[in-house]
Amino acid sequence: MSGSREKSRFYSKTPAEEIDPSEIEEPVLSVEQRNMYLDGWNLFNARKFWHAHEAWEEVWKQRPEKSRIFFQGIIQLAAAYHLLTEKRSGGMSKNFDKAEKKLRLCPNTFLQVEVQLLLNGIDQARADIRRIGHGHLDAFDMTLIPTITPQQ
Repeated sequence: MSGSREKSRFYSKTPAEEIDPSEIEEPVLSVEQRNMYLDGWNLFNARKFWHAHEAWEEVWKQRPEKSRIFFQGIIQLAAAYHLLTEKRSGGMSKNFDKAEKKLRLCPNTFLQVEVQLLLNGIDQARADIRRIGHGHLDAFDMTLIPTITPQQ
């Protein structure tokens, strides 16, 4: 495949099923991208999920390689938590599903984040939502949302 065709393929949203996990390599982020990435985690931990989503989306748009699947996963995870905290179940479960599918492709530690903590958070959120029901999201145990501190 030619270089430009290869590059444009990754700018599109490559389905997780088409990605070989062994090809996902941690990217080298520019200073600006790293700051946006870390800002995203600060926003996530402050439960400002929509803003975290926006910060990570800016980085995602600039990443042409297969590692962008990680950014897609955390963006969808932030979207799921946003919908959950807004008590809007529509799309929430789908975003959890899409995020999980993408994050499972990533190595255990990726861009200084323990990916398993994110996956555990998804499992715990689903379990609590099953317990309370989609119509009672105001009863969701917010302590189940993980706090993520990228290792330096």
